[in-house]
Amino acid sequence: MPFQVLVGLILCNVIWAANPIMSKTLLQIFQPAQVAWLRYSSATISFFVIIGVVFLFRTLRHRRSNGSKLSTQTGRFFARPRSFADFLLIFGVGFSAFCFAPFVGVTGLNKTGAIDNSLLIALEPLVTVSLAVIFLRERLSYSQIFSFAAAILGFGMLSGLIFTAPSVWWGSPSILGSLILLASLFGEAGYSIFGRKLSGKYPAIEIFGSAMIFGFLMLTAFVVPLGGLPSQDQWAQLDTRGWGAILWLGPLGSTLTYLYWLIALERTVVSNAALTIFVQPIVGSALGVLALGEVMTLPKWVGGSLIFIAVGLLTPRREKSSGVPQ
Repeated sequence: MPFQVLVGLILCNVIWAANPIMSKTLLQIFQPAQVAWLRYSSATISFFVIIGVVFLFRTLRHRRSNGSKLSTQTGRFFARPRSFADFLLIFGVGFSAFCFAPFVGVTGLNKTGAIDNSLLIALEPLVTVSLAVIFLRERLSYSQIFSFAAAILGFGMLSGLIFTAPSVWWGSPSILGSLILLASLFGEAGYSIFGRKLSGKYPAIEIFGSAMIFGFLMLTAFVVPLGGLPSQDQWAQLDTRGWGAILWLGPLGSTLTYLYWLIALERTVVSNAALTIFVQPIVGSALGVLALGEVMTLPKWVGGSLIFIAVGLLTPRREKSSGVPQ
């Protein structure tokens, strides 16, 4: 994986690590389904803003090089499926990442705490890579297997699971919420799986644009009958912190990061990209220290170091077998 791509993926995970905190902020005012809708309605609006900026840039650049004539590619920001199979894949990206995952994920988050959420984040790369092996026929190298082993061990030390009796693991009253969150991880994994199959056929911004519209429309169709869109009274309760949470979850934590993730999948395999998700527990621990006053113990420092080593092992790996450019 190219170093620049790795840095970008890590940055995406740093941003995503704060998403649960932002969602918890909004859950004080809105219902879970409404929080999911707020996230992707703001993400959709920000995407159209990006479209406007990119279109203006393309137009100016094209006029400088070709006069006043505009190419049909200049204003294309949504994928036009060339086959029914491609349509299903684009639909799958939209439904899994922008409808199922947020709707189910925020519902589970509403029933769980930070520890449960951190535990399940570590399962997402395993779910993603498992699906990549099944559907994309990606093969795991020995270095990747070692990386996953180191990352899992690091997460176990970081979370304290290694030092806790298994009987205590299931003593939490929020098991249902954890199971719901686990189900949402399959939606997040579907974004990488379906998106990887489409990369190379369509530009990343076109895949993202079509998938975002599909997903947001389906999410709205679910939210309206289950609780309705946010009311005027709920909007009135939003303060600066609440608006900041919406801007973080939508434009930053969805539009920019998900779009970059698709771009990165053009240059690396899903299994490598998924491993960077292990960065999120590290950032979550840092947020706990800064925001909640928690203490970083020696096992947590060691665990975090193991996770960084695991992610670092991906950098020198050449991906010739998968046809991914370096």
